[in-house]
Amino acid sequence: MGKLDPPARKQPSPPAWKNPSPVVGNPVPVLNRATGLSAALADDICTEVCEGPIRTGARAALREEVGRHAVSDIGEAVVHRLRRGGVEHMRVGEAIAVLGAASAPETIAAVLHQDPAAVHRVIAQLTVTGLVEAGRFRHREVARCVLRGMRVDARRQLHHRAAAALYDLEAPAATVAEHLVRSGETRHPWAPAILRAAADEALALDEIDRAVQCLEFAYRTAVAPSERAEIAAVLASIEWRVNPSTATRNFARLHAAVRAGTLSTPALHAAVRYLLWHGRMDDARTAWLLLERDSRPDHADGGAQDRDELTFLRSWIAYTYPELPLRQPIPSRPAPVLAAGSTDATSSVHLLAANLLTAIASDAGREATVPMAHQLLSRHRLDSATVEALTTALEGLIYADKLEVATAWCDALLAESVARSSPTWQAIFAGLRAEIALRQGRLDDAADYAVQALNQVPAGNLGTVVGRPLWCYVRALTAAGRYTEAQAQLDREVPLSLFDSRLALPYLHARGHLALATERVEDALLDFQLCGSLMRRWNMDLPALVPWRNDVASGYLAAGDLLRARGFAERHLVRLGDARRHGTGAVSLRLIAATVDPSDRVALLRQAETIARRSDDRLELATVLADLGRTHELLGEVDRSRSLRRSALRLAVHCGAEPLSRRLSGDQSDSAAPVRTTEALDIGSLSAAEHRVAEMAAKGLRNREIAEELEITTSTVEQHLTRVYRKLKVRRRTELRFMLSTKC
Repeated sequence: MGKLDPPARKQPSPPAWKNPSPVVGNPVPVLNRATGLSAALADDICTEVCEGPIRTGARAALREEVGRHAVSDIGEAVVHRLRRGGVEHMRVGEAIAVLGAASAPETIAAVLHQDPAAVHRVIAQLTVTGLVEAGRFRHREVARCVLRGMRVDARRQLHHRAAAALYDLEAPAATVAEHLVRSGETRHPWAPAILRAAADEALALDEIDRAVQCLEFAYRTAVAPSERAEIAAVLASIEWRVNPSTATRNFARLHAAVRAGTLSTPALHAAVRYLLWHGRMDDARTAWLLLERDSRPDHADGGAQDRDELTFLRSWIAYTYPELPLRQPIPSRPAPVLAAGSTDATSSVHLLAANLLTAIASDAGREATVPMAHQLLSRHRLDSATVEALTTALEGLIYADKLEVATAWCDALLAESVARSSPTWQAIFAGLRAEIALRQGRLDDAADYAVQALNQVPAGNLGTVVGRPLWCYVRALTAAGRYTEAQAQLDREVPLSLFDSRLALPYLHARGHLALATERVEDALLDFQLCGSLMRRWNMDLPALVPWRNDVASGYLAAGDLLRARGFAERHLVRLGDARRHGTGAVSLRLIAATVDPSDRVALLRQAETIARRSDDRLELATVLADLGRTHELLGEVDRSRSLRRSALRLAVHCGAEPLSRRLSGDQSDSAAPVRTTEALDIGSLSAAEHRVAEMAAKGLRNREIAEELEITTSTVEQHLTRVYRKLKVRRRTELRFMLSTKC
């Protein structure tokens, strides 16, 4: 093999066992304990440092000492021996260290541009000396020492050659990509494709750091703007799993690609979801228009799966962000009609999810939604493309009152999110788990899961999704009697875009119940009625989603208006069709019972008890039993009343419902201490979002101008102004301007 000029390198320090002491005794046992590598190194060193009659004993001592010594020192000794063997040995050793597990004589020859026969000869010599075994160094530390001894540019050049050689030999993409990344640069036209393939393999194994490394290098080496945009979209998708921030360069790249119109249809799907997540309504609308353009017959070149995904995305946006207008409907495949308990094995995940959303929005009932939810959850794996579909399936089970089944599936998905190191997924499924626990009356569990969801990623990066764990936490704290803590959570900054989404509805529900618990009935009724107005406006008047009529009935009952309270509770039952259809029917019956004579209450409360037991809502069951005990007490049935109240008290204590527990035990102290009375409301009571809207309105800006300035919808501006007027007790903008000028 022709000699190659070796690069200059730093000489390593000599091993600690360079000058051994003479050994007294029989050297034979020492020879038996020495390994082949140790013996070879001892012979080599002894040639340099041992002379005279003690040469044999010194060699034996060195063998023993080398055999006991640290592997790192052995690595340095191997480098020393390779250098003594000449340029050929050193270059082959460097190639072996660079190639690692892919080391083979033919590959080494290709990397060094040398004759394979000459490489075979050098490897044979290294094998005889014990340095190499099966074409590799016997210790990993040896390879590390060799690499550390190389010049950086020489090492990168070898990695560059190794990538090309392995690509020609059709090595796995991950192996080739590793050498491309370590080379630091590449001029190979096939490099971006190999790097993206390796990233896909890494993502399949949830090796996120390796995938990001490959994609970042692919982005730098890609030339076409469309290719760079696609890579940026994948990088943004990976970042979204870990920390969905808008402050990263990959989100900025994705944002620029949307505006430039260089993204493909699959990348646009993801872009729409991420932009909506962060409330970028205008940009999301732009991305959606591009999808509409590509969905036309003269542009559409995808198969049925692409059409199904577009159909689901449209349904999901209309359901989750009803303030975002979607003009052009996307043609879809006819949905298969599923009988109860039947399944369609040919349905894609997105077609099933679209059908499920249609069933939920039309209030089709559990007979239609539960089979499709089971099919989605049992047949499709969690990933970035299916997380919304699987979330929809869980919501279908929740709204169908299948809480135990939903718990099992949600726990499985939450555990998978933890195992796959995806904090964003953990936040999503922990929020859903909090909602399930809340509907079951498990207040402590609901609070714990809500906190878990809020702590997975920085609160500012949760986007509109912050609404679910936040309202669950506030509702759980309110039911537990922790009103000051609940108000502190409501004072948190939330994105204005929350009020463009469906998650504004339970947020208003939770805020209203806190106001009701702290004797601010007018504020509670305002939130409940605003919630109902939005649900009707968005064609989302679903009793299982937010029972706003029951909420309004509770407010009027607290205000002493029994006629209106009964009317709203009865309207909720009309919407249900049958009180036994959903657990909220028990609440309606209990509220109606509170408006009639004690002699007529028992039958209504017994029906409510049956429904509450079947729906597994422990807190509602405790409340019904408490009312039933009070009713029997009014009827003079003391023993029966005492038994029911004891049962209610046990349940209330188990749920952690402190106000109900105090009422049942006869302790009424601080049971409804107001956090902030209506008379005390002032400028300081406004949230940051409400204050911004109020200031702009006071300056004379119209609602549409405020919406454009803050990048929110007109509906959100109207909601904030309604709340501001109520808090500050003003009726027009001139009064608002006066309030801000005198109290700010």
